[in-house]
Amino acid sequence: MVSTSVLKKFIVPMVYVAEWILFFYVFLCIVTFNMVNFTNVIAVDMAREEPITFTSSFVTSLMIVLGIGLICFFYIKFLTGNRAYKRFKEVVWGILFGLNTLSCVICGSIVYGFNILHADGILLLITALVSAFLTIQIIMKHDSEMK
Repeated sequence: MVSTSVLKKFIVPMVYVAEWILFFYVFLCIVTFNMVNFTNVIAVDMAREEPITFTSSFVTSLMIVLGIGLICFFYIKFLTGNRAYKRFKEVVWGILFGLNTLSCVICGSIVYGFNILHADGILLLITALVSAFLTIQIIMKHDSEMK
């Protein structure tokens, strides 16, 4: 039989590595999403330029955004670790989702204005709402732990 201390020596480092892989995956998705949005801000102002679309399927993009949001929701809900490391993760995730919310609102207001009935505009709005929800979840979790 394998003892529990040996299992902890292998499982705990793998959990930490998996957490950071998840973070960098979400970070890359957010950076790519925002780069396309900021490129659209620049490209729409030029003559004969069409905005860049995310994918050919709105439903696929929506499922990706909602899937990542759901995974991050459960990750944040069951966030574990010692106190300092847990707070560090809360701050890093909070900054990431807060900046994404701000970026989506700015890009949406510049490119689409109040006319977001375009598929990419709706996706941008949903992404901003998911990021805002996750930011609020992190803030509420942080505040409840402070009491």
